[in-house]
Amino acid sequence: MFKSMSKVLKNFVGIDISKTWFDAAIISPNNGSEAFHQQFAQTPEGYYKFKQWLCHHAVLINDETLLCMEYTGVYNTGLVQFLVNEKAHLWVEMPLRIKRASGLQRGSDDKSAALKIAWYALRYADQAKLWKPCDTSIERLRNLITQRERIVNSLKHLTVPLEELKQCGCITDAKLVEQSQKPAIKALKAAKEKIESLIAKIVQQDEQLCKKVKFAQSVNGIGIVTATALLVYTKGFTAFDNAKEMACYCGVVPFSKTSGSSVRYKPSVSPFANMKLKKLLHLCAMSAIQNDAELKLYYQRKILEGKNKMSVINAVRNKLVHRVFAVVRDERMFEDKYAVNCA
Repeated sequence: MFKSMSKVLKNFVGIDISKTWFDAAIISPNNGSEAFHQQFAQTPEGYYKFKQWLCHHAVLINDETLLCMEYTGVYNTGLVQFLVNEKAHLWVEMPLRIKRASGLQRGSDDKSAALKIAWYALRYADQAKLWKPCDTSIERLRNLITQRERIVNSLKHLTVPLEELKQCGCITDAKLVEQSQKPAIKALKAAKEKIESLIAKIVQQDEQLCKKVKFAQSVNGIGIVTATALLVYTKGFTAFDNAKEMACYCGVVPFSKTSGSSVRYKPSVSPFANMKLKKLLHLCAMSAIQNDAELKLYYQRKILEGKNKMSVINAVRNKLVHRVFAVVRDERMFEDKYAVNCA
């Protein structure tokens, strides 16, 4: 979750995260030619030394200092938690935004990366969105969902080649491979079921999360896995102000691209999206086309009009996102007659 900031800032700290250490750089608008750099271990002791180093340079962790880092997933979790506990003004930004704002560059190292992030924070401070911790249950669900995805991928890596062997007529070899990996597959399936049980238990224990998942799941085509994933990746459906923003994040909004009077591209979705949600929504759209009367008619009508099949499926995905956003926003179960109010 984020919040905007509007405070005169005196110091800007850029932090480049690595697996075992992080680099920090300090710059000030009053003395832009001078910068300080130091590297610290990714440990509680390293976080404390980082705080001491800031104090040594008269930089306090308060509302006059903006700390900025790239989002690196699990690697920045410890430092983010430390800074949140210190009530720091922390900005966790998309790596791509920082990279594109830095212009053309040749070569890079940890020190220059930290300085680059610090300059980014100084230049775009008016657009900073401060980081706030997610709900504990949502964070726990995120870790479980991520682990479930790994297990599902592992099962695919084991079972798909086996089916290909059978299709190629190598029955003897297929049986040999199947017998050898049977215990591993059984264990993976058991682990997957256990994680799904834990996910369901966490959702059931939180009344607000449970209601939101039920509202989302009431939309035809949206299953428990997708509903929970939407809940997690949208921070409890609080990360976006409207359905279009959420659909854009899910990668189901087509964008046009033109230049001058002659260059015209067909509208297409952007690759900058949550691909995990996009994949889940594709499966939901295929289900909705079969089971939702309105969307089934919509799909058939567009196909008869000569529309591209994938573009129609994407439109169905978009409609599903709008429906989910609407039912969660209005706190009510989805009804067929309710669809017209979901846009």
